[in-house]
Amino acid sequence: MTDKLIYSVVIDKELSPHEIHLHAETLKQLYMESNSIELNFGNLTKKLTIKVDHTLKINQIKLPSYLNETISIPNLPYVCFFKEDLLFLGPVIGFKLSFYEYTHFQNLLKLRFSNYDQIKGLLFIFNDQTINQQDKTITGFYYEPSTNQFIEGTFPYPGAIYSRSRMKPETYSHFKEHIGENIFNYPYENYNKYTFWTKLSKIPYIREHLPVTSEYTGVDSLLDMLAKYESVFVKPTSLSRGKGIFHIAKVNDGYMLSDNNGKKTPINSEKMLAKVFPSKIQKNKQYIVQQEIPFYHFGKKIDFRLYLQKDCTKNWKYSGMETKVANVGSVVSNSTYREKMMPGEVALKEIYRLNEDEIKLKIAELTKLGSNVLNVIEKIDRAHFGDVAIDLVLDKECKIWLLEVQVNYAADRKALRSVDERQVLPSILPTPFEYAKVLAGFNMSE
Repeated sequence: MTDKLIYSVVIDKELSPHEIHLHAETLKQLYMESNSIELNFGNLTKKLTIKVDHTLKINQIKLPSYLNETISIPNLPYVCFFKEDLLFLGPVIGFKLSFYEYTHFQNLLKLRFSNYDQIKGLLFIFNDQTINQQDKTITGFYYEPSTNQFIEGTFPYPGAIYSRSRMKPETYSHFKEHIGENIFNYPYENYNKYTFWTKLSKIPYIREHLPVTSEYTGVDSLLDMLAKYESVFVKPTSLSRGKGIFHIAKVNDGYMLSDNNGKKTPINSEKMLAKVFPSKIQKNKQYIVQQEIPFYHFGKKIDFRLYLQKDCTKNWKYSGMETKVANVGSVVSNSTYREKMMPGEVALKEIYRLNEDEIKLKIAELTKLGSNVLNVIEKIDRAHFGDVAIDLVLDKECKIWLLEVQVNYAADRKALRSVDERQVLPSILPTPFEYAKVLAGFNMSE
C-alpha cells in the first residue's frame, strides 16, 4: 500500500457518515483488499465503507462532513495520507487557553495562525470548561483560514495539545491516557527561582552562568551576601513581572534599599537594615538573595528575554530575543518600569558594540546554552515543553547570566501592547504549531 502519498480531500455534506469515496484508479494504486478503511481523525477512529466514485479525480478522496451526531469534519485544507490499512486526516491540534484568553480570543489569536498554510488541518481553541471526558470530545472554536475567522464546533480529542494555561494533574493524566505524550508546555508554571538555582547549579557548565543565589532566611543571610558582593537582589521565588523585588547596594558607609516601585531608602548601618528590611517583605513568602550582575547603559538597567521553541525537527530553535531597557533609576525592567523594548540583535549591536559575526556567534551561544538548560529541566522534572522564554543578563564582557525560565510568559496579550513589544510576535506566536503538527503524526519528511 502507498505510504505517505498526500491525497486531496473533498468534504461532502450529502455523503453517508459511514462511507468514503475513491476513484477506481486510486483504489487500484492502494492495492486495497478490503472494502473498508479505518479513518483516523485526531484521536477518533472510524471504519468507513469504500465506494468507487468516477466523478473524483485520481488521488482525490471524498469524506462525509459528519462522522456521528456531534463530530463534524470541517471543510478545511487537510494533510491526508494512507499508512498500511489506515487513513490519516489532519493534523488535529488542540490549543488550550486560560479562561481570559478563551473569552477574548478574537482580539488575541489571529497572529497565532499566520503559518496555517504550512500546518493545515483542524486547529481549535478550548479551555477546561469545554472538555467532555465522558464522550471524549471538546467544544471550542476552530480557525477557518479563508475568512480568518473562528467557528464554533465539537471535535474529537486532538492528536496533540499545545497548552497555554494551567492544567489540573487529573486532566493531564486523562489526556495522556488517550493521546499519549503529545501534550506540551506541561506543567504550565514558571520555574521557582530557588528551585532553578538548586537544581541547575549542580551542573558545572550551567552553574558558571548562574548568579550566586541563596535562600533568604533573615537579615543575616542578606548580610552574608552583601559581604561578598557590592549589590544584591531579594526576590520572591514565585512572583513575576518584577513584583516584590528589592535591590540593596553598598553606598559609602551604609546601604541603599530600593523597591520595585522605585522608592529608595538610605540605610546607614547593618543594625538599621536589620530593623527596616523585615517589615518590607511579606510573611510566609519564600525569598531568595541573589548576586546582582550589574549592567547599566546611561543609568538604565538592561536585561534580555530569549525565546526558544521546538519546531518541526522536534529540537529547540531560536525564535527571537527582546531587550528590556528600564527607566533611569529603576531596579527592574518589567513593563511597568521600563522605557522601551528593542530587538536583541539591535541591542547587541548598539549597546554591546558587537559586529554582525559576533552577534551570530552570541545568539548561537545563547541558543545552545538555553537548549541545554531546557533539556535538563525536562529530564529532571519529567516535563514536556515546546515554547519557553528565558530571562537573562549580559554583563560588560557579554557573558551570559541566566535568571529565570518562564513557560507562563506574556505572549498573546502582547498583541495589545505597544509597538516595540509587538515586534517579536510574528516570530514566536506561530512556531509551536509546527511542533504540534509533528507530535500529531504529520511529519511528512519521515
